[in-house]
Amino acid sequence: MFDRDTSWLTERASRAERRAPVRTVIDGRYRILATLGSGAMGIVHRAEDVFLERQVAIKVIDPMVSTDPVSVERFKKEAQALAQIRHDNVVQVYAFGPHDLSYYFAMEFVEGENLDELIAAHASRGTTIDLERVIGIVRAIASGLDSVHARQLVHRDVKPSNVVIEARTGRPVLIDFGLARRRSVSNPRMSITAGTPSYMAPEQAMDLDGTRTSPRADIYALAATTFELLTGRPVFEGKDVFDVLAKHLKTPPPNLSSLRPELAPLDRDLLRALSKDPLARHASAGELAAAIEIGIRRAISTIRVRPQGFEERVVLLETEEGLRRQITRVVTKSFEKLGRNARVEAAVTAANAVFALGEETALVIIDDECSTVSVFELVEAIRSVPNAVNTGILVLSRQWPTLRPALAPLGVHEVVPKPVNAPMLADAIERLLTRRSRLSGVVSG
Repeated sequence: MFDRDTSWLTERASRAERRAPVRTVIDGRYRILATLGSGAMGIVHRAEDVFLERQVAIKVIDPMVSTDPVSVERFKKEAQALAQIRHDNVVQVYAFGPHDLSYYFAMEFVEGENLDELIAAHASRGTTIDLERVIGIVRAIASGLDSVHARQLVHRDVKPSNVVIEARTGRPVLIDFGLARRRSVSNPRMSITAGTPSYMAPEQAMDLDGTRTSPRADIYALAATTFELLTGRPVFEGKDVFDVLAKHLKTPPPNLSSLRPELAPLDRDLLRALSKDPLARHASAGELAAAIEIGIRRAISTIRVRPQGFEERVVLLETEEGLRRQITRVVTKSFEKLGRNARVEAAVTAANAVFALGEETALVIIDDECSTVSVFELVEAIRSVPNAVNTGILVLSRQWPTLRPALAPLGVHEVVPKPVNAPMLADAIERLLTRRSRLSGVVSG
């Protein structure tokens, strides 16, 4: 499980369907309803407990490795590890036993989206996850991990896709203990470096016999997961698995504030939790979660809150009256969608547009066909105005394919094609406003 490519799951799932087809009944009580995918050591099915009439998740060891005693031993350890834990934020195991020529265990079926999906959904909209929600998620994962660690177990694969937010209750649940092992047990026949590189602690990446991976590796992974929850990107990115692992081993992690300046109060604790030295990290997941909550609340207290009804200025350079009215409507609705208010002021020349920036302005929209100077000169003139250093700039142009990359170095990240498409313009405005809010630390009250 060293990358996000899931094509191999399809092949393994198809083998599982042949092994345990839909409607198969396991152990006389669990009727297979569908194949969900593949975990660290086995195939996962959605099933029904025919006696209790509830849905469960059934995990069956991969038929390709079911004859390997080492793999079977790991599968048993996963079931035993889960059976020792009773916690709202840890998936619960119901039963374990032999099935056909393999083994299975039945566990709680948690229906909902995982954090990977939640992060991707926000990234596609150009937004970030609400800070209060991040606090709740991290606190829940940490509480579950502390219960795991209290049993002298290490999860070893804490990551966004292994945390599911239950749709019915909103409860975060830590799943997939296929890599869990006891801290004190070292079995040379089970000595493999397992986990997911984007979240893997350095000592885990170098752990050849299972003796060096402690609960502090899970704390490192929790910090990496938190970083991604807050930024939408992993701590380290690279051209391949080995590049990412090398960075976890040798490269200092970036400050969170390099991506979200308003979250600078979290820098110290996230860097501590991502230390290359396990002993330098927080002593428990709960300690890290408490520090993250304190940091987020400090950050929230420094964010400027604008009063209810405050109107943000938008300067629009557009000479065609009908198009000006259309753009004004789109701007107004886009601001309202984000809980904000806009006051659109029209400029008929480039000089008028620059002059209007003497007052703080949230957004400048430029139709490049309405300017007597090049759009590059106009953008440079706008950026030279002290009040407009962080003002959002959006350009409308028929030359958008070439202008977009050319204007990016000047801080213009939204170039919308002409003729103007209202939904496309609205999406661009919302992305730009969200990006600007993150950088300036401003929210509406």
